[in-house]
Amino acid sequence: MIGIVNPQNEAILNLRVRGEKRLLEISVVIDTGFNDYLTMRPGDIEALGLEARESVFYLLADGSEVEMRLFVAEVEWMGIWRQIFVAENDGGPLAGMALLTGHHIGIDVIDGGRVEIRQLALP
Repeated sequence: MIGIVNPQNEAILNLRVRGEKRLLEISVVIDTGFNDYLTMRPGDIEALGLEARESVFYLLADGSEVEMRLFVAEVEWMGIWRQIFVAENDGGPLAGMALLTGHHIGIDVIDGGRVEIRQLALP
């Protein structure tokens, strides 16, 4: 998978996410400090037709805790549709480390730099 570094030095990937109602193409920021799969905005979650499964608490980098509703969706990842958890967040969409597990990430951290994700050959 190939992405790009934006002028704010964020590593961006374009993902396709689907739910009961429709499919969305979204741009997400890779966040190595986020241990779960994906966050999405409430409006996008509603557009997909996802139903809340539960609420969970996340510990933020500043030490505070925030409660987020958790949903299940599918994301196209390396050409295969995977079922993942999506946390509802008012901020921009984030791709976390659970989504990236088993992959190598290469980032050229300059404006317009290349973001490359490839699957690792694991035993």
